[in-house]
Amino acid sequence: MFMSQQLTLHASDFFCDQSLKLELIERNPQIPYPLHTHDFAELVIVLEGTGIHFTSGDSYQVNPGDVFFIEPGFAHGYRKPRNLRLYNILFDLSLLEHTLVDIRSMPGYHSIFHIEPKYRETHRFETKLRLSPDQMVSVTKLVEKICRELTETCREQGSRAMAFAYLIELIVTLSRCYRTNNPAKYQEITRLAQVFSYMEQNRSRQLSLPELLEHTYMSYSTLNRAFRLATGCSPIEYHLRLRIKDACRLLENSPLPITEVAYQCGFEDSNYFSRQFRKILRMSPRSYRKAYTHQW
Repeated sequence: MFMSQQLTLHASDFFCDQSLKLELIERNPQIPYPLHTHDFAELVIVLEGTGIHFTSGDSYQVNPGDVFFIEPGFAHGYRKPRNLRLYNILFDLSLLEHTLVDIRSMPGYHSIFHIEPKYRETHRFETKLRLSPDQMVSVTKLVEKICRELTETCREQGSRAMAFAYLIELIVTLSRCYRTNNPAKYQEITRLAQVFSYMEQNRSRQLSLPELLEHTYMSYSTLNRAFRLATGCSPIEYHLRLRIKDACRLLENSPLPITEVAYQCGFEDSNYFSRQFRKILRMSPRSYRKAYTHQW
């Protein structure tokens, strides 16, 4: 254990504009920073120098080109920086929970934002994204564009929208990089990410375990173990939760009958849909709509 006390950073101290909870901080240099958590997400891009990135139970060296995602609530800090310069892109996790066209169908997206953070200590940080020099040039240009749009003195109409657009371009670029920078050590994460991607592309229908196994070289036991490490549940349960999440969105934002909501989310039997909905959310679809629906 590296620290006896732990700091907590809050979104209210970083996001001035509640319409888009997105900020960018350049740490030049990054100084030693104690173990801390925050209630927002953070994407770290290491530009220059080296240092030790540590958690509550381990430590890892970071180098130029390293890119990694810090989930809300994850305790981390920095020690022994040597000319360490990095970008911290801070954002509310809900920004990535929307459909965002086909981003969620990209295996690299799931590798960076969902799977690698869960494997980090198991793989001793060896499966983080490492950008090549050419990739680093492209990524740095995108980050600089985000920074320019977020700078107070350069605010113009549409600047927040443009910053968000560049963030999406950055996420797509990094996701593609993870897919192409694919040494053997990434193999399990990449295969698991393909399953995540396949699930996202088939959110509106029921999937079977044999069907999922056809899209990976994993055995049932390996897939189940890997999925539980990454999500805390089985593959089938995770996919069911995706469909229930879509149902929640429809219940909140549309006047569709519950039977039609069930059908659009891949449930042919509305009674089965209601049972699964209640099992996960501890309330019926009707009660959920009454509590969270918009007024029509």
